[in-house]
Amino acid sequence: MAKRPKKDKYDVIVVGSGMGGLGAAVFLAQEGYSVLVVERHNRAGGYAHSFRRKKYTFDSAVRIVAGAKEEGLLYELLKKAGLGDKLDFQRIDEIFSVYYPDQNFTVPRTTQGLVETYSRIFPHEKENIRRLVSEMEKLYIATMELLQSRDPMKMLSNETIMRYRTMTFHDMVASFIKDPKAVYAFSALWVYYGTPPTKGSAMFFAYALMSYFKEDIYYLKGSFQNLADAFVDRVHELGGEVCLRNEVKRIEVEGKRVKGVHLSTGEYVEAPIVVCNGDLTKMMHELVGEEFFSARYKKRIARLSYSISAFEVFLGVDYPLEELDLAHETFLYTDYNYDEFFNKHQNLKELGVDGISGIGITTPTLVDKTLAPEGKHTSVITTLVPYDIGTDWKDVKDQYQDKLINMAEAVIPNLSKHIDFVESGSPTTMERYTNNSNGAIYGWEQNMQQMTARPQHETPIEGLYLSGQWTDAGGGVVSVLLSSYKLLEKLTKTKVGV
Repeated sequence: MAKRPKKDKYDVIVVGSGMGGLGAAVFLAQEGYSVLVVERHNRAGGYAHSFRRKKYTFDSAVRIVAGAKEEGLLYELLKKAGLGDKLDFQRIDEIFSVYYPDQNFTVPRTTQGLVETYSRIFPHEKENIRRLVSEMEKLYIATMELLQSRDPMKMLSNETIMRYRTMTFHDMVASFIKDPKAVYAFSALWVYYGTPPTKGSAMFFAYALMSYFKEDIYYLKGSFQNLADAFVDRVHELGGEVCLRNEVKRIEVEGKRVKGVHLSTGEYVEAPIVVCNGDLTKMMHELVGEEFFSARYKKRIARLSYSISAFEVFLGVDYPLEELDLAHETFLYTDYNYDEFFNKHQNLKELGVDGISGIGITTPTLVDKTLAPEGKHTSVITTLVPYDIGTDWKDVKDQYQDKLINMAEAVIPNLSKHIDFVESGSPTTMERYTNNSNGAIYGWEQNMQQMTARPQHETPIEGLYLSGQWTDAGGGVVSVLLSSYKLLEKLTKTKVGV
């Protein structure tokens, strides 16, 4: 793939090839815009990229997606991008398994499976669980309509939206379920969103959780790199360009209008539209210059907080994991209370590895055996961690790696004796590959306040736009692709640059 652009002028330049950037490139190229995507990494995809080690293939961050087949939101977005049935998504029958100190259980697909599983564990809450899930279904439908609406203000008259728009998901669950243990256990998937339900929006959590049960969850055969590569191929098919191993060093602005970009390879490339798919704060301070942004805009952005980061252990193992009680996604918690978990993990600087209160174990080879040599498996152990732990991550990387492997042995006995390959990634790894401040895994923290305070696609600079996890609609593959489609609607509505 080319490192340098072929021309010195395009209609659109996209900075960064995360899925929000690639989505914007494809959607705009389909409308006739000439598009250039510039990516500093040697692979496209951002958090959707994968890597290969010793015949093992690992996804860097994306684990599963919802709605990849008919009637799912992701499928609709892929169809709009001309990729509706071109990717081999494998449906997963269990949404997740979870291990607590006193019990473990697996939740199958479908809302009926969700209700039946939790009703079996907490029979005294059976009717309350049924009512809660029914209400979550209503909120899922209302939120889906809100996400896809061209005029979101119309949905504010929706009774369900109005009831929950200022409520946390914890409070929503607790308004139906009375047993505190059941309240906490019901949100076992909360770590997927990087913020506890006591801080997370009822609308966001209910929508995200129910999308797994209403639209099914999927793994992409061969790794999620294939998703990024399909979008890159589509950009090329539409006459656009994707330059890897090149970097936008500065975005040129004259007055209050964007003019083009300066590349690390020395070229200056003009464009009336520049779409930033990367870190908004770095774009403001390093690529553009804060003097071009109003004091009001800078103050608004300064109020926002970054999401937490993660530590990951990538394993190739000679262990028959298919014989264990593992799902594609398996969670292990030392306690039910997610606030205590989150507080401890935010304070690992003081607590060290002893503060780690839970892990997620992803085993994609249960559904896709092509990711590992015959008879072997890949497994990724993940936990949430802060960027700052008071020392260089290189100095404690082995300590964290060993801790996570040791914790996983509660689910995978003697795991440490079956390791064929191991490599770890810390928040500084995340920062190096994505250029996200503090190695933020979701961009902005996905708490209730920031779900409505996210910057919109437009910036105070004419022609400079945002797409992806740093703007509406948030983090995650589906959300960033939806973000890129919303940008398309805004640009084609005014036909900017055409």
